[in-house]
Amino acid sequence: MYLVLELWLIFWIRMDNSERKDILKLNGITVTKPRMRFLKILEDLSGPISVQQIFKNYNDQFALSTLYRVVNDLAAVNIIDTFTSPDQSIWVEIKSSSGHHHHLYCESCKTVMDIEMDEVLEESIHQLRTELNKRYGIEITDHSFELYGRCVGEKHKI
Repeated sequence: MYLVLELWLIFWIRMDNSERKDILKLNGITVTKPRMRFLKILEDLSGPISVQQIFKNYNDQFALSTLYRVVNDLAAVNIIDTFTSPDQSIWVEIKSSSGHHHHLYCESCKTVMDIEMDEVLEESIHQLRTELNKRYGIEITDHSFELYGRCVGEKHKI
């Protein structure tokens, strides 16, 4: 139903606003100021941010209900990725053009970091998926891998 182009991910940051609007329209998303503002905020970040943080930092630009609608709409057409932290916060980021990645959530300072896994770890996950496919008779089509912990000292060691 939706036209989602993998190539646009690579060029999203380099696109001008009219090109970004075209991508939204191609995916059946109405172009609105809140959606464009929301995407601009995500583009300017280097990693995930919670919806609550966006609301706190930009509450003069968004109603909370609008933010959640924007998140649902953009996630439905794979323009953004979302995940829920243990404290039930919803975290969002522009879908990565660098491919699949995972997250590390710090329970102490409530931050999320993107983590890249090397080929050995990704192969281990692939083997686990294969084993689960055999054992339970379910073809696993995707996975999400979030790690939870607490930072030590003042800086994260990642």
